[in-house]
Amino acid sequence: MSGKDGLLLLKKPAGTTSFSALNLIKKKIGTGKVGHTGTLDKFAEGLLVVLTGKFTRLAPLISGMDKIYRAVFEFGAETSTLDPEGEMVNTGKVPTLEEIRGNKFRFTGSILQKPPAFSAIHINGKRAYERVLKGEQVDLPARPVSIHELEILDYMPPFLTVSVSCSKGTYIRSLARDYGAACGTCAYVRELNRTSVGPFSIADAVTAEEFDPETSLQRSRTVLENLFPHRSLVVRDSCRDVIRTGKPIRDEFFTDFPAENGIYLVFTSNAELAGLIEKRDRDYSYRFVCV
Repeated sequence: MSGKDGLLLLKKPAGTTSFSALNLIKKKIGTGKVGHTGTLDKFAEGLLVVLTGKFTRLAPLISGMDKIYRAVFEFGAETSTLDPEGEMVNTGKVPTLEEIRGNKFRFTGSILQKPPAFSAIHINGKRAYERVLKGEQVDLPARPVSIHELEILDYMPPFLTVSVSCSKGTYIRSLARDYGAACGTCAYVRELNRTSVGPFSIADAVTAEEFDPETSLQRSRTVLENLFPHRSLVVRDSCRDVIRTGKPIRDEFFTDFPAENGIYLVFTSNAELAGLIEKRDRDYSYRFVCV
């Protein structure tokens, strides 16, 4: 594993795109093989889980993790983008706290949610927001998402502060829009801060200016095992090259046999990441190997 391989918890400031937030990281590391695991809108701030080098192969696994946001909804107003960067397109009444509390049940658990028209979802090869900017009508179908917890933290009309724990694919902008409609009015997201992704917290993140490749990149086995508790294996030294070359896997390749089906991180005896595999009964398949 090289000094360019690792995981970084990056604190993105508001007003910067997720892509541009990585530019300084790439320069400091000296490689373009850097990617984040879940975009934050330009107006939003908060945690980006950044992967570098070989660790970029873990991106699909981290991007699927649950997330927690702290958001401020403005009731009685709606913008074209459902955030502060859009044009004001609608106004309405400001609901009471009782109305807001009375409709909260509609937005917890498994729900159907229609993504915003201004989103990066592809429609026939083009992103939805690109079609909107060209004047096209965009009506995205609702899709299932899970909101594990919606906590009302403060209400100073018209501003509602909430904490939202949710699944991958949840749009907080859509949540604000739909919450407003449920209260007989409109709403948009005025502020948004992503505070956690899976086991990772904004409290442990650094800014791009604070980033030091020697101290900020996390590479340890402990960090990776946070992704899959009790889902790690150690390959025997004699079988290390077999794993790295992608040859068929057998139970005896590992110091301890994997008892259950599922995904496993594979480490060498000196704690280097060797790859990711999936076990299904007596069969194994590779997700990736580090060579």
